[in-house]
Amino acid sequence: MRWVRSGVIVLLAMCLLGFTGASNLDEINESKRTTELKVALLYAGSIGDHGYTYEGHMGATKMAKKLPYVNLSERENAAGPNTSQIMREYADDGYKVIFCHGEEFADAIREVAPDYSDTIFVLEDNQDPEKLAINAGSYFVESYEVQYLMGLVAGKMTKANKIAFINSIPQAETAIYADAFARGVASANPEAKVYVSWIGSWYDPPKEKQASLSLINEGCDIITHTTDSDAVGEAAEETGTYYLSYGSNTARFFPHVFLTGFIYNWEPVMTDIVESVHNGTWASHLKHEWWYGLAEDGAELAPFSYLVPRDVRVLVEAKQKAIMQKELAIFPGMSDEDRQKAYYLEPNVVGDLP
Repeated sequence: MRWVRSGVIVLLAMCLLGFTGASNLDEINESKRTTELKVALLYAGSIGDHGYTYEGHMGATKMAKKLPYVNLSERENAAGPNTSQIMREYADDGYKVIFCHGEEFADAIREVAPDYSDTIFVLEDNQDPEKLAINAGSYFVESYEVQYLMGLVAGKMTKANKIAFINSIPQAETAIYADAFARGVASANPEAKVYVSWIGSWYDPPKEKQASLSLINEGCDIITHTTDSDAVGEAAEETGTYYLSYGSNTARFFPHVFLTGFIYNWEPVMTDIVESVHNGTWASHLKHEWWYGLAEDGAELAPFSYLVPRDVRVLVEAKQKAIMQKELAIFPGMSDEDRQKAYYLEPNVVGDLP
């Protein structure tokens, strides 16, 4: 009868273990439910732009991978007549953080956010989030430091002393980008000029390409931009004009002319914002503004291509180190608030402000 008694003991043990296991499973599931955070990313454009939106997608993907409690949803081309409804659908579905990747979402946040006090709406823009809603914030990556470094490269490598700058929407933000680039050019080559052409949009491939070819035909031998498409790079590759990219590392698309460029790295700022909501420190963050640059790994200089001479690389690397160590100020005496309002062009810039 030993085997009977043993079987009963085993059966009782299994029942006890089974009961305990079920209890633990319920606790695990409950823990998952209470720690999971639903996060949405709304994009104004398409991930296929290989620039601003693409890097937003890459940043969100890396953030979700780094934070296992994040349940991520992304939506392209969400800016338009249905923006408010899209935001409401996400908020109704339990999304607690809604990143709105682009200034186009500002009005919809003002309309929707007050109706969802337990949801955080975060706008990618440099405007004051307090003017949007109590439960709104802003995140922003400063590119002017990298623009300065790109200007150094352009100033050193131009032969014609004519450099093209395809700029997007006329406003203080984009004017200061052109100015930072121009200061880098002037530091490296006082004889060089920066020729600015305004597109009037962040994304207009035909117009971007037309403006690029026009300046190239006028003698510019290096070109850069602040617009979101690949059109400027395409014009550069087709004409054999040195190219400095904006938004993403597009060296693989333009291998014969690519020098370096500016790269958005959205993962650090997105991660910090989501963590602050998850751990309950969001409310204590100053003005709910999150501004990242070189020092915070939000902005990056793309790896140099084989076309950039060693002496230029050494110069740029030294200047980058000086900027990060606060030994070099690109706009001495100018605060963040001053730069947000500065709407002018440097003396070595050829072109007008609309």
